[in-house]
Amino acid sequence: MKSFEFELSEADRALLFRDVTRLREEHPAECLPNERLWSDTSEKGNGVTRERTSGTLCVTVGVFGAAGETYDSFSMREDSDALLGSPMYRIIKQLLDPHERLPVARGAV
Repeated sequence: MKSFEFELSEADRALLFRDVTRLREEHPAECLPNERLWSDTSEKGNGVTRERTSGTLCVTVGVFGAAGETYDSFSMREDSDALLGSPMYRIIKQLLDPHERLPVARGAV
């Protein structure tokens, strides 16, 4: 499992929190509760979240307080148009992309 820390502007932080609320309000059917999910433990390293009916990989979104209290938590299919078109996804993808690219071996085509 990888762990990263990033500095975000105040505007981006506010946008992330607003977008979690917006996704829940505008796309409730795509915000999946735990009952519609399962943990696929066949993956190396750790389990991954999948939708129960289709087996589609999911992205989990959570907002937690300083003391660990959960303010909101849901998962969305990774192919969800609502997720892929969201400002939250764009910001997180932009932060993670440089760390997700696999190094290319010398001489590889």
